[in-house]
Amino acid sequence: MRKKLTASVLAKLKVPEGKASIKLFDSEVSGLGVRLMASGVSSFIFEKRPKGSVRPKQITIGRCTDMSVDQARLRARELAFAFSSGNYLETTANLNALPFFEDLINQFDDIHLRDKSTRYRSETLGYLRRYSIKPLGGLRVDQIRRNHVSNIITPLLAKNMNPTAQSVWGATSAVLSFAVRLGYIDSNPLIGSPPNFNKKPRERVLTLNELLCIWDATNTLSAHHAAAIRLLILVPMRKTEMLGSFWNEFANNWLLVPSERTKNSDPMALFFSDYAVEQLPNRRNDTDIIFSTNGKAPMVLGSKVKNKLEAELNLPQWQFHDFRRAFSTIMHEQSADHFAIEACLNHRDNTRRGVSGVYNRAEYKDRKRVILQQWSDIVEAAVG
Repeated sequence: MRKKLTASVLAKLKVPEGKASIKLFDSEVSGLGVRLMASGVSSFIFEKRPKGSVRPKQITIGRCTDMSVDQARLRARELAFAFSSGNYLETTANLNALPFFEDLINQFDDIHLRDKSTRYRSETLGYLRRYSIKPLGGLRVDQIRRNHVSNIITPLLAKNMNPTAQSVWGATSAVLSFAVRLGYIDSNPLIGSPPNFNKKPRERVLTLNELLCIWDATNTLSAHHAAAIRLLILVPMRKTEMLGSFWNEFANNWLLVPSERTKNSDPMALFFSDYAVEQLPNRRNDTDIIFSTNGKAPMVLGSKVKNKLEAELNLPQWQFHDFRRAFSTIMHEQSADHFAIEACLNHRDNTRRGVSGVYNRAEYKDRKRVILQQWSDIVEAAVG
């Protein structure tokens, strides 16, 4: 049955009693039709025999609630032109060989992320699985457009979750750039003119007295959690770098963090003063992990632990990562050895970037020992 499709015609269309669905084809554009299910769901369809095929092919254009008749006609004319091409079947076969976004993420993990640090891999996959897979997973990589990703991050920006929005955009863009390198698509639709994320650098600097308050509040925690937080104050490591440490990486007051567990993929060695060594948790017999509550995996310093501390404190807007900023600020006031302080933080300053970084492989080990001992003495004196 053919009839000029209009909004009013669609509104009056009904499925006869006893039938599962009904189709009505447009008299204006050959092949365009609407399919109404008994459930009430209506979709625009295109049904025609592609050139070189012996049977017709039906393609769902979209839900009638999501597009107008004119938009459906435009898409139907594009499909009619494609169906008339002699290489339509070959082109379709090539498109069907392209991976869906969810499958592409698995390739991205297997090929690209395997050489990255554990932290980077975990955070990148976390953002993709939490925010990108559900809306994009069922799309072929060539079907993903910039507006698809914009629709993901817009609600995050509305909630002032700017850092999260930026991370989701970056992780998704990394997957699409990976698709370009593999030849699946010609260009990454997210490249150029990124959204304004208004991500501001954190300026909170904890004072020595505030660090002392946090130190005292750890008395309310388990021995392992208290040890981890006190050592994060004494040794300016990133949280995941310390919590993932093993006893066989610790020797002669030095802890070696391998490249796969550091943020910048540079191995790092940090000195533990005798006072810091005293804070280490007792070694368990069932694991080589230094910080573990179950003997199977590194423990986590999450919101539950932080909430327990905050119940004992009255400190505004603080994070565990602020310990590193406090160390840097206070030690730069105490010492002129900027390079050693930056080395303790495992930062790549200008002497370790670009060509300079290729040649400068200094670890500043003796100088780091001096800085970390001075910092330990400051904290110990404050703790009393």
